[in-house]
Amino acid sequence: ANPKETHLAAVKRIIRYISGTADYGIWYTKDSNPNLAGYSDADWAGNADDRKSTTGGCFYMGSNLVSWYSKKQNSISLSTAEAEYIAAGSCCTQLLWMKQMLEDYGVEQEVLTVYCDNTSAINISKNPVQHSRTKHIDIRYHFIRDLVDSKQVVLEYVATENQLADIFTKALDSARFVYLRKALGICVV
Repeated sequence: ANPKETHLAAVKRIIRYISGTADYGIWYTKDSNPNLAGYSDADWAGNADDRKSTTGGCFYMGSNLVSWYSKKQNSISLSTAEAEYIAAGSCCTQLLWMKQMLEDYGVEQEVLTVYCDNTSAINISKNPVQHSRTKHIDIRYHFIRDLVDSKQVVLEYVATENQLADIFTKALDSARFVYLRKALGICVV
């Protein structure tokens, strides 16, 4: 509605990136593994204007990237653990939807795996005793606990350097960006 010079500079940067990567595509393998897994990440209070966090995720069927997203969270998180827990909740929602779609096509899924690089967020999903410390976290995200208890979803720790969803949540240096782009399966075709 009110474009500024900084917006024009950002658009020019995007166009330069797109023109420089027109030959890139996503590599898919003939993988016999039909299991769904997701990587979930958040940058805590990354938006300088409203201090909301950005949630990012990417989803694999076997070793093939099938979906990804990046979205600003609706509420302001009071801690890194809360931002990561909200991101894990969004990731679980996406995985459950994908599981339902695959079941409609006759592809059954067992336990869904969510990879998260925050041990506190993982512990919140496994330990309901921490109620007094996590009371500020919106109740709608506590459905992760039910999914973990019913063995539909398992949250597993992944080291930050192996967190593939980092590329969707924060600005990265060139070397890290290229590494993650390659890890996602994006290459010159």
